[in-house]
Amino acid sequence: MGNKLIILRSLIFNILFFLLSLFIGILFSPFLISKKITVIVASYWAKITLYFLKIICKIEIKIDEKFLLNKKKSVLAIRHESILDTILFIAYFPNVKYIVKKELLYVPFYGLFVWRCGHIIIDRQGKSTTLNKMLNLVRSNFNLGMNVIIFPHGTRVKSGLKVDVKSGIYAFYKYLNIPITPVHLSTGLVWDRKGFIKRPGIVEVKFDKNINLGINKEGFLRILNLKLN
Repeated sequence: MGNKLIILRSLIFNILFFLLSLFIGILFSPFLISKKITVIVASYWAKITLYFLKIICKIEIKIDEKFLLNKKKSVLAIRHESILDTILFIAYFPNVKYIVKKELLYVPFYGLFVWRCGHIIIDRQGKSTTLNKMLNLVRSNFNLGMNVIIFPHGTRVKSGLKVDVKSGIYAFYKYLNIPITPVHLSTGLVWDRKGFIKRPGIVEVKFDKNINLGINKEGFLRILNLKLN
């Protein structure tokens, strides 16, 4: 597909994505009083977004939809390459909560939905205080049968680039006493890291085997880096 056509398709998608987000943000703001309705609305927003990607930008998602529907109380460590990573999972799985930075709360409409859906919001400057709060929030979500998604690199990384994960994820493994499930996907190949360009292609979501308990910090981080790079 030529560059001009990719740019045109990207422009059309971005306009529709913006209008969709604005429409849903305005129309359903009164329903934010209901957490249940907010989660449902967010899921449909994500599904429509993926549909636009498929028909306009020729981007397809390959994912085992049964994987998380049959899974509870787990932490998924996901390679984070684009904004698509924050949309994709809520389209397929109602039982997931993201760990997100507090700056996202200031994004118009989106921030309100993130907060009302019950995603775990953190202040990355809080260090130990933030970590303790985050662990308690994860436990609370586990009690509700939720799965939790974390981006262990801490920020978006370039597709194909080997970047070590942050060591903070080891706290989940150690103090929550649960296996971690690595999830590899290369959304950066189809959704530009800076956001505008959308290239045709297939995004394959690969759920790896759990990293089981009993591994020291160095060994755990080495295994996770191998899985996500």
